[in-house]
Amino acid sequence: MTNCFARATAIAAGALVLVGCRTALHPDSSAWREVFARDFSNVTFDTADGWTWTERGELVAKDGGTILTKAEYENFTLDLAYVMEPAANSGVFLYDTEHPDKKFEVQILDDNHPKYATQKSNQRTGSIYSYHAANPVGSLPPGELNRMTVTCRGPRVTVVVNGVVSADVDFRDWKSRFENPDGSPVRKKKCAERPHVGEIPWRGRIGLQGIHGGGRVFFKYVRIREDAK
Repeated sequence: MTNCFARATAIAAGALVLVGCRTALHPDSSAWREVFARDFSNVTFDTADGWTWTERGELVAKDGGTILTKAEYENFTLDLAYVMEPAANSGVFLYDTEHPDKKFEVQILDDNHPKYATQKSNQRTGSIYSYHAANPVGSLPPGELNRMTVTCRGPRVTVVVNGVVSADVDFRDWKSRFENPDGSPVRKKKCAERPHVGEIPWRGRIGLQGIHGGGRVFFKYVRIREDAK
């Protein structure tokens, strides 16, 4: 691993210390609650035994399946760190419900890999996948520690990646399932059969996407703080 990752994993009293890495706009989440229990007692999987913990305490997928909390959340801040392998493609699901299309995804991608050279800005790290283009966030290369903070207040969602605000949206701005507020098409199959992001409930489960590219993503310190409305 890189020096940044080595420094970042030097933990004092369970706190996440990112010495020498960009930390502006990220909270001190060291005292927050872990989202995923080490015994997986508070989660569900869409593939059997699809996730595991490494000896270093990283949560990693073994296949393309999703890991989801059993509990639903609203009005919260989610903070996490992750390290990618080359060609990694994953994401964070939020406001997930039993309806397969009522949720949104914050993208995680090895943006600079040749495999993803044609990806649009609403498919890159820090974007609201297919709905909102990400501001350039300087996604760090494979082997280096990235930081992501997502703040959800009902329809208002803010995403910060490596100290940069990559997205700040109000889902009430979406009026069509075919078109985003900026006029770009929604990249969803069978759009006519699906709710648009402005129609999803502002409460749901939290999930991590499994292996959707050529490499894995190792998640560390996936923590949450629930806030009053």
